[in-house]
Formats: sequence, C-alpha cells, structure tokens
Amino acid sequence: MRFETLEIIPNGPSGWGSGELRFGEVITQLYAINESGKTPLIMSILFCLGLDIKFRADITQNCRLARLTINIGTRLFSFERVIAEKFDVTIRENEKTVDRFYNDEDLSSFIFKELGIKTDRLITSSGTPTPPYFTGLIPLFYLDQDKGYSDFYSPRQNFIKDQYTEMVRLINKLPALNIYDKKRKSIDVRKEIDHLHTSVVASRKLLERLQQDLPLPKRNIESVEKLITAAKERMQSLKHSKNIKSEAISSLDEIFLERQNQLRQLLQQQNLLESKISGFNTIKQEIESEIETLSLNEDARRTFVLFSELCSTPNCGMFMASAESYGKSLLYLKDQIKDLEISTAANMQLAEAVHTARTTVEKQIEDLTHQRTLAERESGVEAFIEAISRTTTDLFELQQEKEKYKKVDDQNAQHAKLIERRDRALTLYESLQRTQEQSSEIVRLRLRLSEGMTKWLGILHARTIPQLVTVDSYLKPTMGEEKLDIFKGSSKTRTVLAYHAALFEICLIDPLSPFRVLILDTPKQQDIPNEHLDSYVQELRTVAARHNGQVIFSTSSYRYTPNEETDEEWLPGFVTSGEPMYLGSPEALE
Repeated sequence: MRFETLEIIPNGPSGWGSGELRFGEVITQLYAINESGKTPLIMSILFCLGLDIKFRADITQNCRLARLTINIGTRLFSFERVIAEKFDVTIRENEKTVDRFYNDEDLSSFIFKELGIKTDRLITSSGTPTPPYFTGLIPLFYLDQDKGYSDFYSPRQNFIKDQYTEMVRLINKLPALNIYDKKRKSIDVRKEIDHLHTSVVASRKLLERLQQDLPLPKRNIESVEKLITAAKERMQSLKHSKNIKSEAISSLDEIFLERQNQLRQLLQQQNLLESKISGFNTIKQEIESEIETLSLNEDARRTFVLFSELCSTPNCGMFMASAESYGKSLLYLKDQIKDLEISTAANMQLAEAVHTARTTVEKQIEDLTHQRTLAERESGVEAFIEAISRTTTDLFELQQEKEKYKKVDDQNAQHAKLIERRDRALTLYESLQRTQEQSSEIVRLRLRLSEGMTKWLGILHARTIPQLVTVDSYLKPTMGEEKLDIFKGSSKTRTVLAYHAALFEICLIDPLSPFRVLILDTPKQQDIPNEHLDSYVQELRTVAARHNGQVIFSTSSYRYTPNEETDEEWLPGFVTSGEPMYLGSPEALE
C-alpha cells in the first residue's frame, strides 16, 4: 500500500481546496508555521481510510470532500470521502466507481480484501463477536499530535478484547489471540493445511519438470536476453551487409565463440558433477564403515548381557541406553546413505544430460570450423546462407529458452507463495491448539520488536531510558523494569517514536507486508532537540528507501532537507489574512 496523491475539493467556487498534492516516493514533509493547516491535511489521509475525525466548522463549511489515491499491488484506487457528519466513502478505479460505503465495517472489509489480509471474528470486551476494523490498525502507523505520543497505541475506540495485541498481530499477519469461532476455525484451518500441502507437492513436481526441461548449460534469463540481443544485431548486420563474404565469416566466428563458451561451461559442470559423485561414494564408504563399527559394538553389548555376574536381575536395563543409542545412530546413518544415493542418482542423470549436450556442441563446433574454411576458399554465398540459417535457428531456440526460464521464474514465485501460505496456516493451527504457549512466530516478533526498540532508542539519544527492552506475550514493551506510563516528557516521546519506528521497520523488511507507511503529525519537537530528531528522520529515510516504504510528517521548527529525486515538501500555497495556509480559495493563491 503506497500513497500517491491527496486533494481537498472545495465546497463551491469560493470554498477551500488544496490542489493536488503528490506524496514523495520516500519522504513527504509538511513544513510551515503553526495554525497553517498542516493537521487537517494529515487528518484527511486517515479520514479517507475510514477514521472518525471531527473537523472544525470552517473546514466542514468550506471543503466538500477529501480524495486520496492509493496504489495497492498493481491497482490505483481513489478514496473519496464527503466531509460531513454521515459516513460516505466512494472508491474509484480508472475514474469508474468500484463501490460506495456508508459504514466503517464494509469499508474495512474492502480494504482488508484488497490488501490480501484474512481476518477472523474477534471478541469484544463484552464477549460478543466482532470483525476487526481497519481503523483499529491506524494508530500503529499514525501518531496524531494530541494523544499519539502518550502511548504505544492510542485508538479512538477500544472495544475489542486485547485490542492492542490483536492489532499488532494483524498488522504482522499473525493469528489472532481471541478467535470467536475457535473450534470451527481449527477444523477449517486443518482442511486448508491439507489442501495447501497437496498443492505444494504438486507445485514442486511441476517446478522440477520445468527445471529438467531447461537446456544445458544452465543460464539465467538475463544472460539469455543478452544472447538474443546479440543474435538480432548479427542478423541485422547480415541483412545490411555489402561484403557478404566478410560478414558471413564474422558471423560464423561469433557463433563459433558462443559455442566454445557453451562447451567450456559444460566441461566445468561435468567436472563438478564427477567430483560430487566421487565424493558421495567416498562418504558412503565412510558411513558404511561407521555402521559396521556400530554393529560390532552392539554384538559386544549382547555378549555382556549374557553374563549374569554383571546383573542377575532379568531385564535390569543396565544396557538399555546403549541399545537405544545404537538404534537411533543406525537409523540416522542409514537415512544419510539413502539421501546420498538419491543425490548421486540425480547427479548421474544430470551428468548424462551434460555429456549429451557436450557431444552436440562439439559437433556444432566441428561443423562451424568446416563452414568457415569453405567460406575463406569460396565466394562466400554458401557461408552467408549458412550464417543466416544458423543465426535464425539460434534466435528461435533462444526465444524458446527465454520462455522456459520465464516459466521457471513464475513457477518459483508461485511455489514460494504457496509455501508461505502453508506456513501461515500451520502457525494459525498451532496457535489454535495452544492455550498459554507462544508460537515461534510470536516469539520471533517479540525479539525483533525488542531489538528494534533498542536500536531506535539509541538513534534518538535516549540516555535516561534503559536500553534493555523486553516485550511480553501481549507484545507490550518494558524498558528495563519500567512501563511507559512511568516516563514523562521527552523520555515518553522518544520511547513512543522508537516503538513505532521499530514496528514500521519490521513491516518493511517483510516484502509481502502491505503496511509500508508511517505518518507522524508534528512530533513533540519541544521535547526533542532538532539534531536528535534529524538523526531519527534520516535513519527512517534510509530504512524506507531500502525497503520501499514511505514516511509522512508535519513540522514547524525542525526542517528536513528533501532529496529532489525521492522526496516531496508540501509548503502552504495560499495566503489568507496575510498568513500562509494549506487550504484556500483560488483567489488566495500565492
């Protein structure tokens, strides 16, 4: 999910508008003095996403609607919300109306579906079922200037049981803590896992078949495209040549060099495979020797058991541990031999294919050498025809090869998605079976959040805050042995900023996460020196640029220096009563 543009549409000819404002690829900064209208613009972004916002009377009187364009995957949506008391959001795509929503629940369902996020019915504080709302996630990536810096999570409404925990889990695509239909959900997820497992097996077999169909030597799609370009250029040179003999010999030389390069790659691959096969045989012999030693030790153990002087009690168990160890070791070593035999068989099959390809290329090199010799002795017409024929054949075969590599790449991507879906389903199933236990994904998130907060507290120069951060099973951080409500002023602001930056970075590192935006409405600049805030913003920019994220913030004293290629700075474009403003009528334009 990426923000593209924002626009406030005026209410009539004398109403207030903003003009179309384009978000930066990485940073968007609203820099202006206080009371210039920065906050209404920031609030309009979240207003379009369904957040309940009460605008002041002058805004509702002069502004008709807010329009936010968002890129979700490959689709560009326009979210238009009327600035009025009633909930009214229209979604458009390519200027055509996709849907219109009159409540938060339906809009949330649409957004979750487009973002590819599956949701479950949760439990309210009073024990009734409820769907999650997208607006419940907003406080995790938007900090408003009133309450946003007072807690890690400051929602407008808090009616879901363990709402903070549920929203952090949801934004990280992790299973919910309190699912209303837990038993039925468990059965459905088990069926989904079985289906996905079958799909993964079928997908793997298809991928293996596609990979086996690739010609030798193995290349990547980029190198094949370079060869196609070279073949096309060679064909053009032949078509426009005035000296056909010289051009034909030159083309045959190019093809000859390409075949020699193929032969060299095949020889390298053949030598590598032969080395692997030989190495596997050596390892197999060593393992078999280990098995023989184990068998001798077991025979000795059985002989000792026959001596009643050692232990006169029947089945005393003196050698039980030794017997169990023997069984486990023998099973492990035999499994290793099976794996080696499978790998060796695959490598021998591949070695045969490489040998066949090598023989073919060697024959082609022999033919090319003969054709070149003839071309030098004769007029060159036959060599010219041969060069045209070989180049055409090469071009056709390379195009086919490219298509094969494209199919493999597409299947690889689809296979990875199937595995990711199956892993998420397994995580969900495990969480549904557990009571107090924590899944490995939750433990990993707690660790990453803890490490991330420590990093960002350092960037914010938080000297008085304990750097040892622990995150409990409800995903709530503790600094040393102190909770957030102990901190005041600068310490609390820095801690909250560190938390949201850490969560933002966790989402960005996951390439499949749709949550790639962090919005800060006027960070408490009176609490943090500009140089500390600059360190924070600069690092946010680095992380966002590296992982395709966006940072949007408003400021009145600290000013970030934008990068002209990737950033945007929104400055007030209107003058009202001598003051610069972000909203205004056409006659108030500067």
